[in-house]
Amino acid sequence: MPNRNKQRGYELERETVLFWQAQGAEVRRVFGSGSFKAFGEEMAGDVKLGPYQVEAKRKKSGFKFLYDALNQQDANDLLVVRQDRERRIYVLEEQTLVDLFRRAGLLCEKSEVDEIRDGD
Repeated sequence: MPNRNKQRGYELERETVLFWQAQGAEVRRVFGSGSFKAFGEEMAGDVKLGPYQVEAKRKKSGFKFLYDALNQQDANDLLVVRQDRERRIYVLEEQTLVDLFRRAGLLCEKSEVDEIRDGD
């Protein structure tokens, strides 16, 4: 893959899929990272995480404001941001999302994940 930015994006998508598989989530990478969304909803986004479409963005820098806000006083589980005349966006730590997904019943239990991996 000659384009380093595309490669880094693919790496993030792959990391995301592997992480959520280990958590017991129904997850898969979308072929072409959403490049074929004109062919249907199933081809939109970068990753399908349960019923959700995930857009993965990786940058060398540029998210400092978000990280700083989440790290403020080491007590923030959720960050809400809104640009003027735009919708609210919620940002949260990965472990907080795992907890929310587990509470919503979107993750298998650890024993179920092991059974799926072992092919039982």
